[in-house]
Amino acid sequence: LEFRRCSSDLIEHIKQERLNVAGAGTANRYLALIRAILRKARDEWEWIERVPKISMYRESGERIRSLTRDEFARLYRELPEHLADMALFSVATGLRQRNVSQLKWKQVDMSLCHAWIEAAEHKNGKAHAVPLNQTAMGVLHKRRSIDSTYVFTYRGKPVTNVSTKAWWAALERAGIEDFRWHDLHHTF
Repeated sequence: LEFRRCSSDLIEHIKQERLNVAGAGTANRYLALIRAILRKARDEWEWIERVPKISMYRESGERIRSLTRDEFARLYRELPEHLADMALFSVATGLRQRNVSQLKWKQVDMSLCHAWIEAAEHKNGKAHAVPLNQTAMGVLHKRRSIDSTYVFTYRGKPVTNVSTKAWWAALERAGIEDFRWHDLHHTF
């Protein structure tokens, strides 16, 4: 794909081709990848000046999946410590994966039991206040001395991917099927 030739017409053609061979959800994932690559080409690589608008298909019947307390307890026991902490915090706060994985200590007020997600980082583009319950605070107290910038790290770096072999293996060992990290948001 030559970036400079990527027009709205070409995107619409690709969009229709994807829909011809897959459902709307799969086509949307494909389009999201194209959009991410084009944004990187514009913002980081400076290969193009603008990204064509990419509209997604409306998906019918969003899949909702959550865990019971017993299922979550089994999963929690099987996860490596850094993912277990993130999963518990996600279920305790209802925050999405990126908001948890990129959470910085400067966004947390331990004395007020409060955190906030900045507008640029929140899905709807508005700042989001997060009251922290006892479970969330317990996770934060445990993680406090691990890193001075990010709340959740692995081997000294922020966690950028949670859908790892460790995640999928823990789900299998816990006997949990048809479950993604995002579903922790629903489990909240």
